[in-house]
Amino acid sequence: MVHLNKSELPPGIIISSENSYRKGEVLQILAKDCHNKCYICEDKPTTINVEHIVPHRSDPTLKFDWNNLFIACGHCNNIKLAKYDDILDPTQCDPEEHIALSVEIADDITEHVHVVSLKSDKSTLMTEKLLRLVYNGGSTDIKKIECSNLRNSHLMPNIRLFYQYIHDYRDEPDLGYDSKIRKAIDRSSMFAAFKRKIIRDDPELSKIFADALE
Repeated sequence: MVHLNKSELPPGIIISSENSYRKGEVLQILAKDCHNKCYICEDKPTTINVEHIVPHRSDPTLKFDWNNLFIACGHCNNIKLAKYDDILDPTQCDPEEHIALSVEIADDITEHVHVVSLKSDKSTLMTEKLLRLVYNGGSTDIKKIECSNLRNSHLMPNIRLFYQYIHDYRDEPDLGYDSKIRKAIDRSSMFAAFKRKIIRDDPELSKIFADALE
């Protein structure tokens, strides 16, 4: 998860039904604000859900509240449902200050996403729990397969390519790889939280790309 900015809706637009946010200009603005990716896992969704960060439970004030709407993939939305009712709101805080995400490679070459809480408040701990399930395994065999697909087919290729950019930049710093790194750690990039942590954890690169991490 990364920090997001929520746009103001144009004058005259009122969200009063599911159709109000599932199509048209509202959906377009919402997708743009979320960088066209799932706000939870940061993958580009093939199945798009308009997700209520605070479960509405038939409460119209929450169901049609613009600030309560986000873009999520089907995988994350189905795991979160109404069970996680107090997660970090990425428009109200910077999730990177609360949660650290990294990829661990085990001895058997399997990938595991390491999720660490940097703070101890309820929202942070609940978000940590949710992200563990999102990346490492849900409660059913189907969810475990979905998590494996997310890691192996989407997350890891992005991370491997990013490490290649870093390697190439160090070998040939004048060939433009710095721009690739800057683009990759922009919050609009897929899995940006992982790549931004890689740069922050490197003493040299964190200074070179400090402005891009702001």
